[in-house]
Amino acid sequence: MAPIRAAVAGATGYLGMTCTALLAGHPDVVLVRLLSRSHAGRRHSDVVPGSAVDMVLSDGLDPGEVEVVLAALPHAVAAAQAGSWLAGGAVVVDMSADFRLRDVDLYERWYGLQHPACDLAASAVYALPELHAAAVRGADLLAVPGCYPTAALLATVPALKAGLVAPDVIVDAKSGVSGAGRSPSAGTHFSEVNESVHAYGVAGHRHSAEMVQEMSLAAGGAVRVTFVPHLIPMTRGLLATAYLRPLPGVGHEQLRAVYAAFCEGLPCLRLDENPPPTKSVSGTNLAALHVGWQDGVAVVTCAVDNLVKGGAGQAVQAMNLRFGLEETAGLPTRSRWP
Repeated sequence: MAPIRAAVAGATGYLGMTCTALLAGHPDVVLVRLLSRSHAGRRHSDVVPGSAVDMVLSDGLDPGEVEVVLAALPHAVAAAQAGSWLAGGAVVVDMSADFRLRDVDLYERWYGLQHPACDLAASAVYALPELHAAAVRGADLLAVPGCYPTAALLATVPALKAGLVAPDVIVDAKSGVSGAGRSPSAGTHFSEVNESVHAYGVAGHRHSAEMVQEMSLAAGGAVRVTFVPHLIPMTRGLLATAYLRPLPGVGHEQLRAVYAAFCEGLPCLRLDENPPPTKSVSGTNLAALHVGWQDGVAVVTCAVDNLVKGGAGQAVQAMNLRFGLEETAGLPTRSRWP
């Protein structure tokens, strides 16, 4: 089988550079084009510290050159180009929020933008492989979930789908600063975040719309979600803690058995005996889960690397499924510990 010809759009941001590194070491992929408008004409290795990819960055792409475009671009930018990429015969794996929400009115409400490709939104598949593998295999437009929804959904969907908990979920989540992207801002300045933790989006965070959509789909009815994210002073990693109220008669062991069955056979999931630290999955495409119990309430934690399983690694995992490759091809599954 000939290698899959791939391009990365937005190759110098945190997600894009992670995606580039993964694809450069992928046994079944050849990188054909790396896109970056702000750094066009420079080598990737000159722009991204530590990069071993010497390819010159471009500001445009002929879709006929490639079979897949992995887009790590700001909201609305990838959507404006996705149509031409698809028309040129490329599969599009989008890491922005442009195609995650089935209801474009919700997109416009939460992101404050008119959707640039409403006609494509209906054909997109929400590309969380552990939930929608069959649909991913048959789609040409894949919408990769955000890092917070990835962890929150893996922590809640098994119980909701099994009908074992009330459809009223609380998710407390904490993410490293790299989740805010590479562009500098006052809110992610070292002196602002070091030795400090703060909640944000308390009145409502835009990622909650994804969570409500997918949790309700799994539960077969409306699910209420209370979601509060926190920024913590570390570079990478994300921990989501979900509080679920079991229905009468449902116990800890029954709930844990559901999560064990859910994880079985899924190579990027791990069910731990103890609550997982983020470092245990750092640099990997693994999501580590733990099912705890406190006074009749299920406490389910999920740890992911926000740039890998929460972003670029998940994009590569979805690409692997779409092209019939080994699901973990090119993906790291061993953490760097300590």
